[in-house]
Amino acid sequence: MPDQPQRGWKLVDAIGPVFSDFGLKNWDLCLAPEAVIACPRSLWLTIKAGILAGLGKSGAMQRVWADAAGPSGERVLQDEGDPRWRRYALSELESIMVRRSNGGANEIRVKRRGAKPHIYGLGDRDQTDKWRTVLRRLYPGLYCEKNF
Repeated sequence: MPDQPQRGWKLVDAIGPVFSDFGLKNWDLCLAPEAVIACPRSLWLTIKAGILAGLGKSGAMQRVWADAAGPSGERVLQDEGDPRWRRYALSELESIMVRRSNGGANEIRVKRRGAKPHIYGLGDRDQTDKWRTVLRRLYPGLYCEKNF
């Protein structure tokens, strides 16, 4: 997606933390009706989520994007054009795939037409079925699965 001017994305949900680059980068996948936005997560938020998940706290893998609602009940992600964010307009995507892995983390693969997919590992495998359902409902024309 080309650089976007400052805007607010109305979010339906957010998946996170997820990781890429062999676990060296951590993200939140923010789900909007017209796009998927990957926002980099700070090291401290990643550590905090890991500790909470390790303690069995429900919802530990969620991020404030998904929980913060404005007075009207809408959840809005303020996008100021940070170049580190990955913005995937639905119109440029070939697929959004959830892939079950036998040995490691399950994956969400976001693939633009004519490009290699960006692969995000799900840090909490127990959340896989929830995100399969959410992604299937939000993006029916793009969603697919592998190894389920």
